[in-house]
Amino acid sequence: MTIKPKFIPEVEAPQGPLTARDVIDFHLRWDEFRPVAKSIHGLLDLSQDQAEALYWLIELSDRVHQEDLK
Repeated sequence: MTIKPKFIPEVEAPQGPLTARDVIDFHLRWDEFRPVAKSIHGLLDLSQDQAEALYWLIELSDRVHQEDLK
């Protein structure tokens, strides 16, 4: 009998922008996540510091390439 960790669902969730399995999956699907990240500016009342941090996180994610993950 195989015991699965609690955080792995029995039924796999449909693949969508918010279902990355790990940081590699997130990176490989950045084109799906980027619009979500950019839309946060319009959804939340961010402080100047929060908006600045979000901006640079998006910029950083835009510049990471598959070769960088090896």
